[in-house]
Amino acid sequence: MTGREQLYGRRFNVGGVEEERVRACLQLFRGFRGHRFLDIGCADGAITVRLAEAAGATETFGVDIAADAVAAAKEKGIKAFSVDLDNQDLPFEDGQFDVVYCGEVIEHVFDPDHLLGEVKRVLKLGGRCVLTTPNLAGWPNRFALLLGFQPYSMAVSPNHEGVGKLLVRGEEGQWGHIRVFTLTALKELVRLHGFGIHTVRGCAVTLKSTHKLAALVRFLDRFFARFPGLANRVILVLRKL
Repeated sequence: MTGREQLYGRRFNVGGVEEERVRACLQLFRGFRGHRFLDIGCADGAITVRLAEAAGATETFGVDIAADAVAAAKEKGIKAFSVDLDNQDLPFEDGQFDVVYCGEVIEHVFDPDHLLGEVKRVLKLGGRCVLTTPNLAGWPNRFALLLGFQPYSMAVSPNHEGVGKLLVRGEEGQWGHIRVFTLTALKELVRLHGFGIHTVRGCAVTLKSTHKLAALVRFLDRFFARFPGLANRVILVLRKL
């Protein structure tokens, strides 16, 4: 097992179906209709199944770097494959999929150009990709930088990702982010790869903290989610032109 597979192993690949981003994506997918559905970074398949059902898919596929996640996804009836997105192409022919979901993945790869190129390759003409990622220019990062702290979505060390972050300890917050994007940069990048942008939405995060300021943070997060450029997370619906 490689170090990257260990990093994105089971502790990063369980559940999450009640997260704010998943609820937001379910709303979007209910407006889609696609026969073949692919989840890039499918994890244990729990989210994959929900989104595929919402889109009315009859065939559901997934890829993930972690072998244990792929095994769990297969148990849910997903046609899942182990793929290192930085070093391997997707194991599918061109134009196979009506809908692709790429949720919280692009920030974990060294080569987002390869990822986006592969997404475009496997999509049918006119097919859609829903892409979600943390927003480097989101309001918490702007506030942290103003006070001299490290942005939450960026780390100075892969082993101590909480170092230098406001209200986060050095051993907490092991997200494994490699590339991080502002909304402006992400929109420019996907257009360079020939995608049309159909929808842009902001999204809050699911904050489980019991800190005394948690209620205020939740309120601010939901408020700024109305403004995608300031939102904690962004959701883009892309169309293959």
